[in-house]
Amino acid sequence: MKVLKYKKVKNKYRVYFDNDIKIDLYDDIILKYELLLKKEIDNNTFDKLVLDNNKEDIYNKALNYISIKIRSKEEIYNYLNKKGYEKEDINNTINRLEKNKLINDDLYIKSYIHDRFYLSSDGLNKIRNYLINLKLDESIIDKYIDEIDREEVLDKLNKLVDKKIKSNRNYSGNVLRMRLCSYFIEQGYNKSDIEEVLKDKDLVDIDLGIKEYKKLYDKYSKKLEGYELENLIRNKLYQKGYDLNEIKKNID
Repeated sequence: MKVLKYKKVKNKYRVYFDNDIKIDLYDDIILKYELLLKKEIDNNTFDKLVLDNNKEDIYNKALNYISIKIRSKEEIYNYLNKKGYEKEDINNTINRLEKNKLINDDLYIKSYIHDRFYLSSDGLNKIRNYLINLKLDESIIDKYIDEIDREEVLDKLNKLVDKKIKSNRNYSGNVLRMRLCSYFIEQGYNKSDIEEVLKDKDLVDIDLGIKEYKKLYDKYSKKLEGYELENLIRNKLYQKGYDLNEIKKNID
């Protein structure tokens, strides 16, 4: 097979052979097979060239993927697997990346924990579980998790709780407490830390309770009265964490 011409195409060269064959090759492949010098190769060599070029293509796909941010081996494997590459080629690519020191799970773990803790609302349990699901070393994960001081966790949680209280103004008291506890456990925080933060929070807004009471009274007093009306309002308020007796004490 004779090489007829070359054409630059992004990060490759499109090589035109006789018999209307053309293929986009990486620089390293062109140099490896000395196409600039020989200008001609046999069919067997061409087949090997195609295989090597495919391997180079997988490697470059991986390089582009990790250039965005640090990735774990598991993330790279899953990414290349979704691209449809063979398992053996993927593993060889990952080995090559490791050999060139382009994959470092220790650094990945440290960076991920730092970024998620300081730049997101995630708690350490959620962060830890994510990393474990990537099949990373639990001892390394725990080493960097333990570097974060509990006071930092409580300070972060305190700020998040305050924001969450403001967005849950329709609930009060124990109902609000349970909702907050459930939410932040899902976010990856320890129950003991959540309770520590919540113990100093005033979760009962009497003014809102009075407003809710008046709204319910106006709505149901047209149909009910006496015990039935009061019992219905009591239950409705209780579902949102308000005590009817406490509200009545504060009504002008």
